Amino acid sequence: MVRPRLMLLALPLLAGCAQMGERPEPPASASLRFAQTLDQADDAVDEAIGRMDGFERLAQREDNAIAFAIGGRAAPAGHFTAPPAGASEAAGRVLEPAFTALGDYAQVLAAAAGGQRVRDAAAGNGRVLAEAVAKGLDAVRAASGTPVLEPVRTAGVAGVAALADMPAVLAQRRASPSLAALVQEGQPHVAAVIAMLQAVIGAEPGLGTRGAIRARREGLDAQQARFLAALRNDGRIGPGERYSIFRSVAEGRDNDPAQGNLEAINQLLTAIEQAHAALAADRADAEAKVAALELAVERLTSLTEGAGRG
Repeated sequence: MVRPRLMLLALPLLAGCAQMGERPEPPASASLRFAQTLDQADDAVDEAIGRMDGFERLAQREDNAIAFAIGGRAAPAGHFTAPPAGASEAAGRVLEPAFTALGDYAQVLAAAAGGQRVRDAAAGNGRVLAEAVAKGLDAVRAASGTPVLEPVRTAGVAGVAALADMPAVLAQRRASPSLAALVQEGQPHVAAVIAMLQAVIGAEPGLGTRGAIRARREGLDAQQARFLAALRNDGRIGPGERYSIFRSVAEGRDNDPAQGNLEAINQLLTAIEQAHAALAADRADAEAKVAALELAVERLTSLTEGAGRG
């Protein structure tokens, strides 16, 4: 679902305040930065999940190829089919609509920070996104074997609907709420959505999507180790061939996304929740929490773009 970008909102809004001789209050400035960073986080998470999904598909191809090479499994009949989607793809089916809803909320937050009304908002978006999240959660359970607990699931799905519908709700109101009132209204929904997403990713390495990815990685390591051991004991293969095959396996793992990708997503989700909670409570550390969120986005982006397993 395509949303207008927030990147160009900061200069017009802050410049407008300066032209009126008014210095923006720190909460407004922090709220605007939060909204912009939330929009950037969407792209960073999407890229990270895409890399992890690519790894899972690679691992499945490698598993089939090695099993065939060492004689333990027959080749697929007729034609070679694409590997099935795994835990990362299932997680993405939850993260994508959830971040779309968070982005809808970021739009109204940016408007409120600039003293603007929300207009021309489409109604019914919340129901569509909530249904997509519910189906994604079912896919996560099937792929990773770890269901999201019902209270967390229910609150998270409801939070997605509420955040996505907020633009339409506000557009229909005669008076626009203050920035403080808007952030307080959004706080329970943001917290519920983040808790749901963290349950999907997995609070610990062995849980949720993180657990499924770790199992996939360990399985691939073991399969490749068996394959290389079989080659080492095959007297028909010379040193040069062994060297070439080992290099090929090693180079293939260079594009294996870093083990810390999903942990970095977890840290980003925590930073979102903490920054928004600070804004909602009008705490003195709101600016610092938003800065930590910006750093978390940069860290995830850098980790996703970097090569190697880390």
